[in-house]
Amino acid sequence: MPVEAARHELGLPERRLVAALVRPPLSLAEGRIVTGRSGLPAPVARAVERLGADLAARPFQAPEADRLAVLGLGPREVAAAVRAGALLRVAEGIVLLPGADALAARVLARLPQPFTVSQARQALGTSRRVAVPLLEHLDRRGLTERIDGVLRRCRTS
Repeated sequence: MPVEAARHELGLPERRLVAALVRPPLSLAEGRIVTGRSGLPAPVARAVERLGADLAARPFQAPEADRLAVLGLGPREVAAAVRAGALLRVAEGIVLLPGADALAARVLARLPQPFTVSQARQALGTSRRVAVPLLEHLDRRGLTERIDGVLRRCRTS
């Protein structure tokens, strides 16, 4: 429900009063009152929460397609979660939690510079399947840069 519609229904003089009344499981997202933290349908929000539990200890172990399917995260659900900011799509078939890219950049900054994909993979505790697209994502965001065909470094600005 739009905040303005709720304000009108409740007979409140200001929209900020509506915001003050919103409590879990409701939240505010883009001027609307939504269920769940992300505004996702409840089954998708629960699936994202379960994926978050999977990734809590190993944030760079992106799930394989079969694990996503078991969780109930098919292509449409993943796309909705990405749009809502509940998942980060690093590349096709590679999803992590939001902020995993910034965390990866911090981990990689502690490596001796420059570093190889193999060193990054080991530091992040992940597979090459995830490390390569994650590094390419970090390159696009300007957090890392390729020096040559083998080496990368973290950008310091």
